[in-house]
Amino acid sequence: MTTNIKKNFQPIVHLLEKNKNKKVSAILAEVIALTEAKVQASTSHIDENGNVIAVYCYFHKQWELVENVPYGKKASSTTGLNTMCKAGVSAWTKQQRAIKQVGTKLINMLEAGEIQLEDMADKKAELTNEAMKVEDEAPTGYATLEEALEAHKAS
Repeated sequence: MTTNIKKNFQPIVHLLEKNKNKKVSAILAEVIALTEAKVQASTSHIDENGNVIAVYCYFHKQWELVENVPYGKKASSTTGLNTMCKAGVSAWTKQQRAIKQVGTKLINMLEAGEIQLEDMADKKAELTNEAMKVEDEAPTGYATLEEALEAHKAS
């Protein structure tokens, strides 16, 4: 087939092309599996009173209790809180700033003769890895929501 198919529909079209001579009933289960909505796990836990108890910090990749870890406000989110704690936002911002400076450092090093043109890719990877290692003291967090809720109950 030579038409330009949207990326989301390519697996379905591939399945249909592969099974041209089959009846719809024979491949319907596969089509349904391809088109099912993917359930996204929640990144927050709200109690029965509507209070946010824990949030999964996008930066630290751990569950954090809102009572112990400060979170900034974000009106457009379902919880009203940011997806990263304040410490995570600060560290992420520092990382992004450092990563943006990698290009400038590479050009300066090249102009100064510190590196050769063929070494730029390796040096860029090295500098990017260094930029990702921003000093950050992760707040106390938990690997699972269940652990966070147990800690909340204990406090």
